[in-house]
Amino acid sequence: MYFEEYTEVGQAIEREKQLKGWRRGKKLRLIQQFNPEWADLAPPATPGPSYARDDKPCYTRRPRMRRVLALFLILTLACHRKPSIPPDVVVRIGDRMLTLADYKRYVERNAGTDLSQITPEVASAVLDQYVEEVVIAEYAAAHGVEVPAEKIAAAVRNEAGSTVIEKRDEMRRQKLISDMTAEVPAPAEAEVSEYYLQHPAEFHSGEELHVRQILVHDEGVADEIMSKLKRGAKFEDLSSQFSLAPNAKKGGDIGYVSKGELPKMFEDEIFSLKPGAVSNVIRTESSFHIFKVDERRPPGSIDLQTAAPVIRERLREESIRKRMAQLISKSRAEMQIAVLTKRLPFKYTGTLPKSDNE
Repeated sequence: MYFEEYTEVGQAIEREKQLKGWRRGKKLRLIQQFNPEWADLAPPATPGPSYARDDKPCYTRRPRMRRVLALFLILTLACHRKPSIPPDVVVRIGDRMLTLADYKRYVERNAGTDLSQITPEVASAVLDQYVEEVVIAEYAAAHGVEVPAEKIAAAVRNEAGSTVIEKRDEMRRQKLISDMTAEVPAPAEAEVSEYYLQHPAEFHSGEELHVRQILVHDEGVADEIMSKLKRGAKFEDLSSQFSLAPNAKKGGDIGYVSKGELPKMFEDEIFSLKPGAVSNVIRTESSFHIFKVDERRPPGSIDLQTAAPVIRERLREESIRKRMAQLISKSRAEMQIAVLTKRLPFKYTGTLPKSDNE
């Protein structure tokens, strides 16, 4: 009797195991209907035969299952891995990367000197300016400001040394600023009068000179320009044709300058010139400069009527600067910016976010 009860219990346990195996097999077949990639996997086996698939014994394929899971984990990690950054990149602006060569070219074009010739503080300030210009260009593109490719290509052909990317960024900024300027209203007369009364020192000055310049990096080109000037060529035309300064297309116009505003080596030459006269070639460490004085304005006070146009333009420019500052602040918040300080050849002390581990 005991033996019979023991046998019945054993058979019941065996049937329960087989039933569980059948349920697992049924669940796996349902999964396989919606996930074909699992089709070659068998249901988990129980000790002994199971009726999970066509009433035939089946056994677990756990090693293959582990390989599939391991492959899935590797692919997941690969998808989330941060992409490597090329070694010459020094700044990240969202997905855009600026290289050290890009920055050095910017310094030469805008400061007229080599990066190695300026202090870390100046280099940091110039880098901040460069990044802000790129940020404005990227903001413009993100907000639908685009320039036709043929216009960019024509501008590159007309300006030696510039690249398509640099010219595209510049033209985007110009269009954005032009659109923004058109939206700024002219200041009221009350604002002009108030500004004049609150800033008397600005309308009483020493002697001022209206100056133009030509900047080149080759001594032979500088000598050629001087030769053309002596033969009667217009300074403004030669500036547009040869100068590498940002104001080249404006005839090299610097505006009015007073003593103490320019380096002494320039000032001594410029303030010795009469209106309409041109300086000799002034050589710096990496550049050659030629200046022309258009006008000499004697010291004295300027009345409101004379100052009004200047004040209106100044107030308007101030409004534009405020809007640009707001735009830059907004753009910085929208874009992930990082200066890769370890890759710079100077100690960065600027205001942009830093990344010290890349």
